[in-house]
Amino acid sequence: MVNLTASYSTLTWIPAWLDKGTNTTKGTEATLPSLSWTLVTLFIFQTVVGLVQAHLLSSSTATAAAISTTGAMKSTATSRSAQSPSLLNVINTSIAIGAVGTLICHIFAVLFGAGTVHQAKETSQLACYLSLLTFYPASFVLGTDLKSWLRVFIHNSPETYTEAAHYCQGMMAIFGAWLGSIVIPLDWDRSWQAWPVPCILGAFLFYCVGTVVGFVVSLVMRQRKAREEFGIKANTKKGEKAAIDS
Repeated sequence: MVNLTASYSTLTWIPAWLDKGTNTTKGTEATLPSLSWTLVTLFIFQTVVGLVQAHLLSSSTATAAAISTTGAMKSTATSRSAQSPSLLNVINTSIAIGAVGTLICHIFAVLFGAGTVHQAKETSQLACYLSLLTFYPASFVLGTDLKSWLRVFIHNSPETYTEAAHYCQGMMAIFGAWLGSIVIPLDWDRSWQAWPVPCILGAFLFYCVGTVVGFVVSLVMRQRKAREEFGIKANTKKGEKAAIDS
């Protein structure tokens, strides 16, 4: 809902507010500056969600480690304090990864036809949006582990529900940005056809689709895991019963 609201605000609410009190008749002159406003909103939202996910992941990991090593819950608090990174370190790491992701997205945008110098500011805005929808939120979960990044996004092998959600969201956002570029060369003369508005709106909309797809994939993974555990337990009970009978 936040992403849908941000995309709609980019197209309507913020441009209308920027046009208020001016005589401009070009929607593009207000649409492009509105991208900066929604960029800040998206950054704040993704940071809050990412910190919550990082905290939950750290807590579950520390609890599992305490149970596996001592077999008791009394060392959980100690393990949390020893293993959990500080809030500032998490934010700094995620911002650094997001900056690298912005550079990567900018390079790929240029390779796909965006101008190197012409409209470089607009291309940078698109790169920032794509990074905030892909690299930045995933960095709160994957951190600086390069093997995990390659496993999830290159080898397409997420292992946890959160990784599956980030994978689906990121891939769908990139696909939406590419699909949105189709309407740019059409001669409809609409304000939302200005570069890179269609790509950003497409990334927003398909990111929302990826959220739903990621939720479904997570449910499938959960059910599959439950079936595997049930099958193992069932086979174990059958083996014990056969041993007793023999």
